[in-house]
Amino acid sequence: MNLTVTGKNLKITDAIKNYLIEKITQTEDSLYKNTSIHFNLFVDKNRHMAEAIIKQKGLTTRAKDQTRNLYLTLDNVLEKVEKQLRKHKSRVHTLLIKKS
Repeated sequence: MNLTVTGKNLKITDAIKNYLIEKITQTEDSLYKNTSIHFNLFVDKNRHMAEAIIKQKGLTTRAKDQTRNLYLTLDNVLEKVEKQLRKHKSRVHTLLIKKS
């Protein structure tokens, strides 16, 4: 798993990186081994915006969110990504069952 975090108008601290790593390892069973995860974090006045782009074998997942709290924004983005990954995994599983 390759994780990159970039920030605009925001300094990326170790606490932010550790928080993301901790949250991503909880959903690691939905990810393939060679997965590239990129987070873009933005701050504009009172709004914190986050965008997650996950590239893995045959699938690119993207999610965005914005709130007034950075960690809440990250949680929302990760929740959206998890939902998309579960949906994809379910589709693949259904297709494999139909082929059998």
